[in-house]
Amino acid sequence: MDDISASARAQELASLHLPRFHEIPHIDLYMDQLVGLLEDALAPLYGPDEKALTRSMVNNYVKQGVLPAVSSKRYTRSHVAYLVVIGTLKQTFSIGEIERLIHAQIASFDTQVAYDYFCDALEDALRALFSPNPTSPRGLVGGSSKGDFERDLVLASTASVAYTLYIKTSIALLRSI
Repeated sequence: MDDISASARAQELASLHLPRFHEIPHIDLYMDQLVGLLEDALAPLYGPDEKALTRSMVNNYVKQGVLPAVSSKRYTRSHVAYLVVIGTLKQTFSIGEIERLIHAQIASFDTQVAYDYFCDALEDALRALFSPNPTSPRGLVGGSSKGDFERDLVLASTASVAYTLYIKTSIALLRSI
């Protein structure tokens, strides 16, 4: 990876926008539509030869109970939200760990609120690390209010993904020198 492509990759990650819950299609999606939407949304987080999610991965997540069962082979907005989170975190965490993180969030917050918060936290972490003047992602400050622990888990997990991407990008740059 040369300096220009490393810079372009950093800019792409710093400007990532994951679809918020209200931006996810209101109609239920068939598998091919679902995978296409997720590939588009998650592509910046993966290398050119990597797949964010495939049909078989989605089917396995349903079988494992990580993703709620589908009705009439169509996937809802909640399924899309779950899969964006899974597709993002699977680079860093096991599926079992991801399932626990998701369940911790939705036990305290509505899926829409938890998902939008996750997107905000990941984008903040990526901007902090990949902007022209990198900083440390939002601090992890625990509190005693309901949901503080769960919010801290989101901050820590999204920072972990951002740091993993930073390390992978840096290693690729070092290989080219």
